[in-house]
Amino acid sequence: MTVEKGNETVVHDLAEAVRAHDERALHALFDDASTSGMTAPEVRRALIGGLEEVRQNLMSNDASIPDFLLSLDRVTEGLGRLSRFPGYDRSSVEDTTVVIGVVEGDPHDLGKNVIAGIYGAYGYRVVDLGREVSRETFVKAVVQEGAEVLALSAMMSTTMVVMRDVIGEVRIKSPGTLVIVGGAPLNDVLAQAYGADGYAESAITVLEETERLMAGS
Repeated sequence: MTVEKGNETVVHDLAEAVRAHDERALHALFDDASTSGMTAPEVRRALIGGLEEVRQNLMSNDASIPDFLLSLDRVTEGLGRLSRFPGYDRSSVEDTTVVIGVVEGDPHDLGKNVIAGIYGAYGYRVVDLGREVSRETFVKAVVQEGAEVLALSAMMSTTMVVMRDVIGEVRIKSPGTLVIVGGAPLNDVLAQAYGADGYAESAITVLEETERLMAGS
C-alpha cells in the first residue's frame, strides 16, 4: 500500500534534498509532489527555500562553494521540470532580464557561469552572452532584450578596463539599465570609477547587491 505524502511534508523533503544535493531523492520527490497535487509555484518555492538555506550557510561559512554549486545544480534540474505542474507560468518567474557576459579579451568564464546559474535559479530571465564579448554585442543585447540589469565580468587586470567603454555606451543607448560588475581584480573603487552602479564581490553577495540596486538604495 502506497502512502501519499502531504504537501507540507513534500515541501520539507524537497528543500532537504536540495540542501543535501541528493539527485535520486529529488527525482522521487517530484513524483510525490505531482501525486499530492502541488502547483508549480509551490514546488519552486520549496526548491529555492532549500537553496537559500545553503546560500545563507555559505555566507556564514557553514557550507562550502562546492556544496552550494551541487545544490544549485539540483535546483536548476528541478526548475526544468516545473512545466509538468499546474499553475506553471514561465513569464511570472522571469520578469527581470539580466544580460551577463565576460568582457572582450577575457576567456575566464567559470565565475560568470556560476553567477548566471544563480540568477536563473532565483527567477531572473538570463541572457548569457558567454565570454570575450565585444562592447557592441553587450549594447545590442541590452537594447534588444530590454535588460533591467547588465552584469559584466572580468578576471584579468588587462581586460577589466574594457568595462568602462561598455558601461559608457550602455549609458547612452539604455540609460535605465543597472550595471553590476565583478571579478578578481575589481573592487568598489574601480567599479565606481568605471561608472558601474554596483559591485558584487562574489557569488555569495551578487543577489543582495542586485536587489539593492533594483530597490534604488
